[in-house]
Amino acid sequence: MNGDKRKPNILKITLIFALVITLAVIGLFYDSGHRLVTREVVIESETLPESFDGFRIVELTDLHGAEFGENNAKLVEQVRSCEPDLIALTGDFVENAAQLQVTLTLARSLTEIAPVYYVTGNHEWASGLAEELMASLESKGVCCMRNQYEILERDGASLLLVGVEDPNSYADLELPDQVVARAQAEHPNLWTLLLAHRNYWVEQYPSLPVDLILCGHSHGGVVRLPFIGGLMNEDRSLFPEYDAGIYDGERFRMFVSVGLGQTRYFPRLLNNPEIACITLKTVD
Repeated sequence: MNGDKRKPNILKITLIFALVITLAVIGLFYDSGHRLVTREVVIESETLPESFDGFRIVELTDLHGAEFGENNAKLVEQVRSCEPDLIALTGDFVENAAQLQVTLTLARSLTEIAPVYYVTGNHEWASGLAEELMASLESKGVCCMRNQYEILERDGASLLLVGVEDPNSYADLELPDQVVARAQAEHPNLWTLLLAHRNYWVEQYPSLPVDLILCGHSHGGVVRLPFIGGLMNEDRSLFPEYDAGIYDGERFRMFVSVGLGQTRYFPRLLNNPEIACITLKTVD
């Protein structure tokens, strides 16, 4: 009799345990892919002009058509709360035509907050939508930087902003070091901020003469393992070295954002979508 009574109890405990584990896994996946967070980042520099001390940049990257609230209202509101002086969109916002309107609606709202600058990612070119997207973004007031630069001025000081095209674009593309050299030849001795999509700068251009690079591409490693970091790069290579955070080249600092959207092959896990709020600080 006692043995017969214990069997239902064991079955009940097993079912409850399985339910708890299932709910935990579902909750973990949902939270990782949908709970939008704001990440505060401080970049200190001895050469930053004092007028740009406290300059705020919001970086958004790797949206892939994701939406946070209707018309991305939650995303827009959190960006607004950062009180940015500049908003940088660093590529991979669309990978198919269905995602175009999501990006354009978001862009229109962002331009009401601060000047918005955009550079392409690999997916815009792979989808064949890069040219259409940039034309539409420019109609919304976004500055699309196609191997171009802008001079930012603040209280009598200047900063050089350079945006480079993704290498997925044209076969005869001007290389990033050539773009930077051209910009700096025309405007020498300016603190230089580079906007790009890929996260390979420390390895491929370690001595690039810029001060700060903002990029994405890695999705934070998609799955972030405790004490280890990202599991895979956007190209599915394992344990990427430059998956998220701040890294130092020989001459520059690089910040890699984990971005906002999902990859098509695996959902984000332990890796919340982020708005990167970057504050520039002068140091003695």
